[in-house]
Amino acid sequence: MGSLIRIFEESCATTEGKILPLNEFVLCRDAIGHKITEINGRIFAAKAESMLGEAIPLLPLSLYRDKALTGVRSRFEKPHHRRREMLLYLTLAECYEGHGRFTEKIADILWAILEETSWVIPAHYAHSVSDPKRTVPEWCESDDIPGLDLYAANCCATVALTRYLLKDQLDSISPEIARRVDRQIYLRGIHPFLEVSYSWNGERTGKANNWLTNITSNILLATALTEADISIREQVVRKAMRYLDNFTSGYPEDGYCDEGPGYWSGAGGNYFDCLELIEDMSGGRINVYSHPMIRKMGEYIADFNIDGEYYLNFSDAKPRLRPDGRMIMRFGEKCGSKPLYSFGKMLASSMEPEKSALFFGMCYRAYKNSLTEAVSQGEKTAAKRSIWYEGGKIAIFRETADTEKGLYIATKGGCNAEAHNHNDVGCVVVYYDGKPIIVDPSHGSYDNEFFGSKRYARWYMKGSYHSVPTVNGVEQSAGVAFASSDESFDPDKQTVSMELKNAFPTNTGILRMKRTCSLTEGSVSITDDILLERDGDIKFNYLTVDEPRVLSEGILAVAMGKRLEFDPTGIETVIERVENTYLPYEDLNFRAVWGRDCLWRICLCTRATAKKLTVTIK
Repeated sequence: MGSLIRIFEESCATTEGKILPLNEFVLCRDAIGHKITEINGRIFAAKAESMLGEAIPLLPLSLYRDKALTGVRSRFEKPHHRRREMLLYLTLAECYEGHGRFTEKIADILWAILEETSWVIPAHYAHSVSDPKRTVPEWCESDDIPGLDLYAANCCATVALTRYLLKDQLDSISPEIARRVDRQIYLRGIHPFLEVSYSWNGERTGKANNWLTNITSNILLATALTEADISIREQVVRKAMRYLDNFTSGYPEDGYCDEGPGYWSGAGGNYFDCLELIEDMSGGRINVYSHPMIRKMGEYIADFNIDGEYYLNFSDAKPRLRPDGRMIMRFGEKCGSKPLYSFGKMLASSMEPEKSALFFGMCYRAYKNSLTEAVSQGEKTAAKRSIWYEGGKIAIFRETADTEKGLYIATKGGCNAEAHNHNDVGCVVVYYDGKPIIVDPSHGSYDNEFFGSKRYARWYMKGSYHSVPTVNGVEQSAGVAFASSDESFDPDKQTVSMELKNAFPTNTGILRMKRTCSLTEGSVSITDDILLERDGDIKFNYLTVDEPRVLSEGILAVAMGKRLEFDPTGIETVIERVENTYLPYEDLNFRAVWGRDCLWRICLCTRATAKKLTVTIK
C-alpha cells in the first residue's frame, strides 16, 4: 500500500520565478570549478581511443522487427546501447582532453542517433505509446507523437550532455548539429513529457514505478541543458514535481522498494537524481531533502546489503550488485543520514575506478561522478541486527553487527502482485559470514514470455524454488489476493511469523500454513506448521548453492560448513540438481550469478493432514 505522501505538494514548492534561464544554468552547481578528475579522464580516454576504429553499430529494420518475431530483446538492444555508450565515453574523453581527436567520431555517432526513426526500444513500444487503442505494428512506433520510455529519455539526456559539453567543437563542423539536437530533444522528449499521459507517470493508473523517476531525471537533464524558453523550463520542473509526488504517494512510507535492490538505483536512486537536478535548475531554491521519507528511501539500499556485493535479492534482482557509492554518499549527506553516507563511502572506496566510471542510462550521475575524486578509504559501520519493512513484510536478522561474520536470515511476506513479482510469499534466505547458503534463485532473460502470460511457468518464478512449501504439487498463485497475513515481528527475540495459506489457491485445501523464522544462539530455524482439510502430499523445499550431503538421518551438510537438521520422522529426503533447461538459449546463468554450474533443492516430503516441521541451520 502506498504512503499517499506528496513531498513537493506538502512543502508548497513552486517554480514561479525560481527556475534559472539556460544562460545562467550551471550543471552540478555544487561542483562549480571542478573538472573531470585525472583518474576518470584517463579511463574515459583509454575507452574512447579503443572506439575510434570501431564501426558505428547498425540498426537495420530487421533488428527492429526481431523482438516481435523471436521474443529476444538482446539482438537489437546490444548495438542500440553500444551507440550510446560510445557517445558518452567519447564525449567525456573529449571534454577531459580538449584536443579534438574524438570530435569527428562523436559527430558521426551523434548524427546516426539523430537519424534513428525512434529512440524507444522495440520491447517498450507497447508501453510508451500515448493511446493504448492506437493500432501500429508491434515492432514499430507511430510517427504522430513519439513514445517516451526509459531509453528515449536516456537518449535525450545523452545527446543533450554531448551538446552542452562540446557545442563549440560540434559547431566547428556544423551549427546544424546542435540545432538538430535541440529540435529532436524537444520533439522526442520534452513535448511528450509535457503533453502526453503515459502509464508510467501514474497520472492514469495511480501506480508508478522506476520508469517515472528514471525518465523524469533524464528529461530534467535534457531540458536543463538545451531548452531556452524559460516558460517551458518551468513547465518541465513543475510537471516533474507532480510526477515525483505520484511516485512517493505510491511508495511505502518506510522506503521499501518492491522491485528489489537491483532496481533501487533506477527508483530511489533516480528520485535523488531528480532532487539534485531540480536543486540545480532552481539555483538551490527548491530543496526538499529534509523530508523523513527521503532518508528512508535512501537507507533501504544499505539495509538490503548482506555483505560486500551480496544483496537481498527478492523480486527481479541479482544477488550481486554494484550500486553507485558516490551517489549514495551524496544521498546520505543531503538527507542527513550518516549511516547512508558511510555505506556509500565504503562502496565508493571498494569499487575499482574502471567499473565505477559510468552507470549506463544515468548521464547526470555519470558526469557528476566524473568530477568527484576517488574515495581512498571507506567507513564501515555497524549493520542493524533486526530490520522490519512493513511495506513489503520483510524481516532481516543478523547474528552480529559485522556483515562479514555470523548468520543472517531474511524472509518476506507481502503479496504476489508486486512490481517484478515472483510468486514467493514466505521466501527465505540464509547466509553465513556474508556468503550464501539458502537462496532466492534470481531471474532469467527478459523476453516476450518473461513479461507475458507464461511468466510463472518459469521455475525461478515459483514458490517451490524460493524455499516455500507446496501441497499436492500446487504452487502459489499470482495476484494481490495471494498474500501473507497475521505477520508478527519481534526484533529482540529475532523472530518473525506469518500465515501463508492465502498465497495459495483456495481449492488447495490448506487450513493453516504458518511460517516462523528465528535466529538464536548461533543457529537459524525455519518452522512450518501446516494443517490441511484432508491427507495430502506436503513438500518442504529449500534451495541451496552447494550440493547437500546426507551425514545421517535428519542431518545434511550444506554450504559454508553448516548443517541442516530436522526430525526425520515420516520424512523422505530428496535432493534435486537444479539446472537451467527452460529455454534453448542461456536464460539464468548460474556461473555468472552464483559462481556455480547449478543450484540444488532439498525436498523434505511427507503425507499428512497436519505436519509441523522445524529445519535448523547451524
